Amino acid sequence: MNKLILAEKPSTARILAHVVGAREKIYSGNSNAFCYFGNGYYVVNARGHLYGLGEPEDYGFSKTYNIEELPMFPDFKIFPCGKDTEDLRTLISELMNKDDIDEIICATDAGREGELIFRHIYEANKCRKPIKRLWCNSMTDEAIREQLKNLPPDSNFDGEYYAALARQKSDWIIGMNLSRLYGVLDNYAHHIGRVKTPVLSIIAERDNEILNFKKSVSYRLEMPNGALSETAFSSRVEAERQMNFANGQTVSVISAVRESRSKNRPLLHNLTSLQQEANNLYGYTAKETLDAAQSLYEKKLITYPRTDCNYISEDMKNGVIRLVDRIAGIPEYAERADKLTTQGLNLDERVVNNGRMNGHEHHAILPDAVSEKTESLSEREKNIYGLVINRLLCAVDKPYKYTETNYEFRCNDIIFKLKTEVPEQIGWKAYDTDKEKTENVSIVSYDKDTTFTAEGITVKEIEAQPPKHFTDATLLSVMSNIDNRIDDKELKSAVSGKGIGTEATRAEVIEDLIRAGYAERNHRNIVSTQFGRDFIASIPDSVKSVERTAEWEQIFTNIKEKGISAEPFIKDVKDFVSSVISLERSPDRKRTPVHNDNPNASKREPVGVCPRCGKRVFEGKKNYYCESGVEGCGFTLWKEDKFLTSRVTPEKAVMLLNGEPVKMKAVSRDGEEYEAEYVMEDTGKYINLKRIPQEKKPVGTCPLCGKNVLEGRKNFYCESGAEGCGFSLWKEDRYNGITITASNAFDLLSGKKIYKVRKKLNGEGEKKAFVMVMNGKYANIRSAEEKG
Repeated sequence: MNKLILAEKPSTARILAHVVGAREKIYSGNSNAFCYFGNGYYVVNARGHLYGLGEPEDYGFSKTYNIEELPMFPDFKIFPCGKDTEDLRTLISELMNKDDIDEIICATDAGREGELIFRHIYEANKCRKPIKRLWCNSMTDEAIREQLKNLPPDSNFDGEYYAALARQKSDWIIGMNLSRLYGVLDNYAHHIGRVKTPVLSIIAERDNEILNFKKSVSYRLEMPNGALSETAFSSRVEAERQMNFANGQTVSVISAVRESRSKNRPLLHNLTSLQQEANNLYGYTAKETLDAAQSLYEKKLITYPRTDCNYISEDMKNGVIRLVDRIAGIPEYAERADKLTTQGLNLDERVVNNGRMNGHEHHAILPDAVSEKTESLSEREKNIYGLVINRLLCAVDKPYKYTETNYEFRCNDIIFKLKTEVPEQIGWKAYDTDKEKTENVSIVSYDKDTTFTAEGITVKEIEAQPPKHFTDATLLSVMSNIDNRIDDKELKSAVSGKGIGTEATRAEVIEDLIRAGYAERNHRNIVSTQFGRDFIASIPDSVKSVERTAEWEQIFTNIKEKGISAEPFIKDVKDFVSSVISLERSPDRKRTPVHNDNPNASKREPVGVCPRCGKRVFEGKKNYYCESGVEGCGFTLWKEDKFLTSRVTPEKAVMLLNGEPVKMKAVSRDGEEYEAEYVMEDTGKYINLKRIPQEKKPVGTCPLCGKNVLEGRKNFYCESGAEGCGFSLWKEDRYNGITITASNAFDLLSGKKIYKVRKKLNGEGEKKAFVMVMNGKYANIRSAEEKG
């Protein structure tokens, strides 16, 4: 008999198949959906959400918004999601019901949402075979093999599933009902959410504070050593008068208090802190960091990234010691890691803490397979990988110690204050990525009761600053520390350290607000639009309540950890939605409809003309559809395609409906992502996206036979092929650690030098010249100095 491993992502399925020895690809009928088989295992992926709770029309409600149908409280069932994954659903159904499979291993992402994805698939196929759970923090071969030795029953994770199902049902009830309610009232495709709307309220509140901020200016006297007068003057004239009196006078040191202080090392990264650091340092959005971290995890370079924990357990201590030893093998970190090993790693409870691990599904993010060979990584992935390594090394380093001195000076009856710090032990601070300045670092020192002459005192203009706009980093901080915005002491304590949303969903919340037109990015800032502020001002406090959302997050935790029933919670959600609908439909309600004047907003307007019947095509949640409906021509263009990794945006839909090609990203059979042009193809039954064959342009002339050299996926090759001269120039030069681009290949084939910068994780770079040297039919890249 065999076992079926069901992974969530294709890349994860590929890794698991390799580990268990399932080498053979088996396809489902005539489709492209396949699984891996071998050594007693079938391995298949469940890319995307194959099943969900469906749309309102699946329960008999209208597809078009109808306020008379509200509230909608269906008896929830499981429905297939999207026609583009039908082949994959068929394959999984066949596998789950195969007679030669007697056990199923759930290997979806280790968290409540991953558990929900698997349970929906299991229930939809009416499967009753026993289930084991593969719950991996690490995707290395060794970690997976160790986990497979002793798999727990999936029933141990029932709490994860029930919490996720309660979350999914409540989100459907709130989102579908209130989005339709305000969609009708405002004639706009609103996106109301349990977390999204309170977060929008937080952004709008901050932006209103900035808009209403009243500027004010004050003036203080400043000494050359940085000391500022305690007194602030309202006019420059008065400040300059006092300055003239003070210069030349005797300054008395009336206080000099020195204290030894230290700043402890930062905690190991969880996802939020990694997103914050990447946003502050590189300007990456929360989603960009999450995507890069997920990719690094799938490439076995870091541990599971969607974690809310900053600690590791006691049994991982020796592994971290070995990990630092391996990091010492990377030239960039060699000296630093060797120094840490010599002085002893600081593995105190700030790093290793079983108590702090309680209640967390995963430990902190760590480097996993340490390698200096990161040429194949994107720049963003390299930077995120560097942040994870740097944070680990900082966390196990010595604390930063310094002497802080607080001075008070008196000059002409005006008190001046100065704070300085003198480093005593740099420790981890030498590698701190925080760009903010520390206190005034000074070698100037004064003793109490001494004097000196005031010289060079100036007037410093100080303008009161408004609050800062939110960035991804600061908004994530608010979402993860929502207890700071809650007054109720009992609730404040209950949600402390938990926040609203999850580590995995907060990035998407921000992106959803931007896509819906409620907010926008202004460089690194996230700013509410006028429409977003107007909408938040128009809805009742209960819909945007942070307290209510935080209370519900706590209920999810109680369902998972304490096993409480979700039924009272779902009833509370229904009562809440009913009360909002009753309020908005009340004759006494005087709400003014809100309009979005942004020309780029996603309004309920047609995106084009149906190529089948000439009627209007509208944007739906998952597709673009003809208003004639299924009973009419049935035109449907899906936003997501099983062969593509990018979505069909409204802009691309317009182009496709006009017969124009669009650029889309896809993944090859080897798992490599590429970009190509696609056009819309109507088969009469389905609307597909068809790739336009690209004509290959030569990048140069073959140095062996004189024919054209063309660009391939991994190399530049002679068109004569392997049967001809066999010339090949690889894009990834692992000997030199550089990537050869098409323009580089042209120069090399022309006998010219190319110049490449080898970047380091600390931002420094080394520029070198390279040339091509032929060795038989092989093309080697060597430094110009080495050839000379």
